[in-house]
Amino acid sequence: MTRTAIATAYLIDDDSITLELMSGIVESTGVEPVCFSSAEAFLDAYSPRPCECVITDMRMPGVSGLQLHKVLQQRYAVPPPLIIVTGYAEVSAAVEAMKQGAFDFVEKPINGHQFLEKLQAALSLSRQLHQQRLHLATREARIALLTPKEQEVLQAVLDGLPSKDIAGKLNLSVRTVENHRARIMEKLRVNSAMELMRDFMMPVASR
Repeated sequence: MTRTAIATAYLIDDDSITLELMSGIVESTGVEPVCFSSAEAFLDAYSPRPCECVITDMRMPGVSGLQLHKVLQQRYAVPPPLIIVTGYAEVSAAVEAMKQGAFDFVEKPINGHQFLEKLQAALSLSRQLHQQRLHLATREARIALLTPKEQEVLQAVLDGLPSKDIAGKLNLSVRTVENHRARIMEKLRVNSAMELMRDFMMPVASR
């Protein structure tokens, strides 16, 4: 197995004892623990991997676990699954974070069995998300081949507009729109409007 295929758990906590505990649990399953004492240090070092999850304490000096979750959502079209480690009094905030896209939360004191169950579930989702990340990268590379006008026509097509309406919206003739559509299909390597919609309106997997 190559290093890039190893499952990775990013562990973030300003408490060294908790960090050591989580690291030991993670490592016992063959998953690679990568530890950070702050969210800032993690953000400086992070780059997406094929199989990964982020496990972060909710309350830390500087960037909190909730703030880290928001930053990852803003920076990455397909952010990694994130598990929040929380105290009893903070459960309601963790549940709210899940509504905003966080994967799950675990309570302190950490239950090893529950912790591992949620870790494995997050890593399983991560493999799906990585495939989406690859699809997105391919899609963006193909879209970059289009001219600005072709990109406008593409967006209008994805919005469901017929050629006549696209022509009116972009101040083009219907024939010109049809020519643009033909070149778009060729450059994006699709053979039908259905294939175009399927490949270029790809939803992100549910968390």
